[in-house]
Amino acid sequence: MPIKYSCFISYRSLSVDVARDLHVSLDSELRLWTHLPIYRDETRLHGGDFFNRELALALCESACMVMIYTPTYFDRDKTYCAREYKAMEILETKRLEQLGYERNYQHGLIIPIVYRGIDFFPAYVSGVRNYYKFDTFHICSKAYLRNNQYQDSIKAIAKYILERCNELNALDVDPCEICGSFEIPPAEEIHGWLSPLLPPKPIFPGRRA
Repeated sequence: MPIKYSCFISYRSLSVDVARDLHVSLDSELRLWTHLPIYRDETRLHGGDFFNRELALALCESACMVMIYTPTYFDRDKTYCAREYKAMEILETKRLEQLGYERNYQHGLIIPIVYRGIDFFPAYVSGVRNYYKFDTFHICSKAYLRNNQYQDSIKAIAKYILERCNELNALDVDPCEICGSFEIPPAEEIHGWLSPLLPPKPIFPGRRA
């Protein structure tokens, strides 16, 4: 089956307001380019760390994943965002091979947007991927949504997503062939991978690091 969603928005429930704003902005632009909708899950607003089958399927059926990064994105206890990221890495590896790019991140399927915590943004991500810096925007009001830099970035992200959608849907093989059985990695499988991505612990004055 072809790609069903243009992108999957990955975010912590604490970032729900910016996730909604981004969804609306990006959807308004993408609708000018493609009929494929955006997937954004709101069940995480109820808390917990539970993945249902629908979430794994939606991630697999998405061309890209847009990552809303704040320092709470990678978390030792609330691991659902980290697991989404790892799951999309797995899909990305397979799909880039199908496209013949061999880990060419110029065509990567994960689009990071840093809203806060640029100093904590892991080199694991920033060292290989282009990312967008939204950390200068004041999000306590909706005024930033009218900022020219914000709107230009939304247009650029939408165009990039469209290109990835077109590439994947032009493949001779089905990019979603594994989606029926695709699973989000369980928390216990990613702990070793996750540890270096966590923000450093604060050092209190007078204490040794």
